[in-house]
Amino acid sequence: MSETMTGTDRRSFLKTGAIAAAPLAALAPVAALADDGSKARLARIEDERAIEALERELLRRLNAPDTGRCAEMFACGKAPDLGAVSIRADLARAESEIAFADDAKSATLRRTVSAEREIHFTGNTTVEQMVRLQGHGSHRHVEDRTLVARLSKNKDGWRFETVELA
Repeated sequence: MSETMTGTDRRSFLKTGAIAAAPLAALAPVAALADDGSKARLARIEDERAIEALERELLRRLNAPDTGRCAEMFACGKAPDLGAVSIRADLARAESEIAFADDAKSATLRRTVSAEREIHFTGNTTVEQMVRLQGHGSHRHVEDRTLVARLSKNKDGWRFETVELA
């Protein structure tokens, strides 16, 4: 008799659970169909993360000895010459500023960076000739600049259109 009671109790428990869960199951599709702008916000967040990852990869490739690998990141297939020996993102100051166009197919990225530049002494003045003879043919200095990039989105994802140091 105890087996019958246990079986009945289990069945009734499962039936009660199914009856209680039915209204919740009916509400789930309605919540999924409701358009509260969350899909657009999610798409924007995904685009921001993709652009930030592309920016990190660009800085990594620009600082690599072989900058030729940067070309595949650009829509035109040609890497820019920024005139800098190295570029470091200044993470302590601010994050990247990303501004999307109304159609969400293009964006502008701005970030403060530290650009190390090298100036070669090519003049014929006495001072420049002396410096070159002493083995110092160039001067390196670091300056704060703003990296400005224009990006476009196609079927393969985000690509750089232009990148410049302002």
